[in-house]
Amino acid sequence: MFGFYTGMRINRTEIYQVKSTSNPAFSSMKASAFKGMDYFCMRKLKAPIEKFDALKDFQRWALERLKNKFLEAEYGGRGKNTGVERKDIMNQWLQGMLTNTRKYTYAFALVALQNIIHGLKPDNDDLPVIYNDNALTKTMEEISGKVEQNKDASISFRNIYKKHLLSLLPQTKNKDDENWVIIKSIPHDPKHYEDNITRLQLLSHRSWCTKTSTARMHLMYGDIHILLEKGQPRVALRFFDDVVDEVQSIGNRGINPKDIDIVEKYVETNGFKLSENVLNEISTRRQKKH
Repeated sequence: MFGFYTGMRINRTEIYQVKSTSNPAFSSMKASAFKGMDYFCMRKLKAPIEKFDALKDFQRWALERLKNKFLEAEYGGRGKNTGVERKDIMNQWLQGMLTNTRKYTYAFALVALQNIIHGLKPDNDDLPVIYNDNALTKTMEEISGKVEQNKDASISFRNIYKKHLLSLLPQTKNKDDENWVIIKSIPHDPKHYEDNITRLQLLSHRSWCTKTSTARMHLMYGDIHILLEKGQPRVALRFFDDVVDEVQSIGNRGINPKDIDIVEKYVETNGFKLSENVLNEISTRRQKKH
């Protein structure tokens, strides 16, 4: 999955052999000529439709953008392995979409890829979300339905895909409080280790190191519990064996004093133990709170 993809690479020779044709008498397409997913993609890509005289010209334009921006792109990051892991994930997306053009048009592939690279920068180690054909199919179906109802509706590809991807991964929630999501470590759930890495990265706040490739390392030693509010992460508990060894609020600066009461209630309700470092941090933060 992350950094271990060894499947067939895209046949770039075949992709580059797709010929572009020129038509000196363009009649300038109108937005009304685009329907369904084509309309959604045209709008998201802000395509220069005045340069097209048929939908095939739109798809050729999208393919050229794909070739120029993604097929040979490198994705460096802060860590020495980040670029390799990013490249492997991007190859999975390219492999999955460009070898299945009966299902995914070049324009839709371009929309998807532009969304999944959002936030990848040289000074961070964020990874693209993994490729899953079932989740992508469900995403396309949902978007198509929304466009049918309102062609100009505000639609987030990334949020819809993330929702469907999470729905396909094993869900383990605390029975007493549905806001807390438990992501199990390899000792507690070896069968779903790779899936749980993906869940941890998807549910982590972007300021947390578990948003990156270090998610793999953390799940080797203990579970991670994440408190979600309206689907967004607020605080996380990192376990070492069966002891809470770290509490992390948004911002990657330890526990926020506003989160102390809710964390202590959750810990007490479930009979968890806190490490000495966590106890000292909570005590210090509580004093600052008052």
